[in-house]
Amino acid sequence: MSNDRIDALRKAVDTNPDDVLLRLVLAESLTAAAEIEEALDQYVVLLDQHGLPDDQFVPVGELAAANGRLALLRNLLEAARQRGIVEGTGRLQQLVDGMISERSGVRIKVGPEAEYDPLTADTAKETTTFDQVGGMEEIKRIIHRMVILPLSRPELYEKYGRKSGGGVMLYGPPGCGKTLLARATAGECGLPFINVRIEDVMDPYLGVSERNLHAAFERARANGPCVLFLDELDALAFARHKHGGSESRRLVDVLLQELDAIGSDNEGLLVLAASNAPWDVDEAMLRPGRFDRVIFVPPPDEPARADILGVLTKDVPADDLDLKALAGQTPMFSGADLRALIERGVDKVIDEALSTGGEPPLAMRHLTDALTAVKPSTLDWLHRVRSYIEFANQSERYDDVAAYLKSRDVRRRLS
Repeated sequence: MSNDRIDALRKAVDTNPDDVLLRLVLAESLTAAAEIEEALDQYVVLLDQHGLPDDQFVPVGELAAANGRLALLRNLLEAARQRGIVEGTGRLQQLVDGMISERSGVRIKVGPEAEYDPLTADTAKETTTFDQVGGMEEIKRIIHRMVILPLSRPELYEKYGRKSGGGVMLYGPPGCGKTLLARATAGECGLPFINVRIEDVMDPYLGVSERNLHAAFERARANGPCVLFLDELDALAFARHKHGGSESRRLVDVLLQELDAIGSDNEGLLVLAASNAPWDVDEAMLRPGRFDRVIFVPPPDEPARADILGVLTKDVPADDLDLKALAGQTPMFSGADLRALIERGVDKVIDEALSTGGEPPLAMRHLTDALTAVKPSTLDWLHRVRSYIEFANQSERYDDVAAYLKSRDVRRRLS
């Protein structure tokens, strides 16, 4: 699919945002061009505009499932039920159940069969600290000022009538260390860290997701002061104006109640969240007293990449690695991309060991060869956020990422 044609379609949709057929053509063209994330974003809007044809529900659902878009998949299921798409509803339910099953880890159980009581469950203090997070010095300073200081100097804040606690949302490309930063924040504060993942909350049965979310907050309050971390906030709190279903709305309402401590006490409870798509988070979540502090976590810069590479190769038998040079050759790589690079390099070492019968160390030539097969995964996210910043940043909430996009190196990579 020609990039010129897709660019022309984008401009036409921006000019005529209510033209459902035009947006559908754009979504299908993006899918054909393998620009899947942007295509799915267009399908989200089509679903909200009631412009998605009945025969597209299952194909879009399968695309959403293949790319980890659980919130979109659940909204497709609910919309299909409302339209009475019987065969499609069954397939979408299978996709939802399968996705939750694949991603499930340790679930927060509720009801009479619960394996533990969230009110008495004990959580150890987090031991990860900022020393174990490569680079990102400016982000660490921001978090220290906004998050750690109020907890480490409570007497100062009490003197001025300022309570500790509150909510902070970290956003940025996948794989850039948002979860690690949240865990290290808890470690710097000497607090327990309770990680609530999307699979810990989401359940296909009516009302169970809301009870799971409430149980997570009750466990955090029972172990307070502590850090409660909500991963994939855009899936838990998907913007209500972007869908017409009641199921997701109920989950957003419950989360708002928990953040506002209706019927509970959140003093000493620090709520952190992460999102790869902050523009999909319900606006009510970002009001004062909730997630009113928003921090952009960019791809690591060159010094940070060198630090991350050092951590990743620390326990690998290696010979004269020039990590600084390698960091210079990996612009826009996320921490996850760098891990993939090292793993591919190690695979080449193992292949060499099997063919020669020796035990060669990891060398620069292995990593240089691997570099041809590993590309930065952050570029797709940056392309999407650039479009959002251009047309939907009236609140100036995302000025920090706007400034990042204007930097010379980033402009060159995105051109």
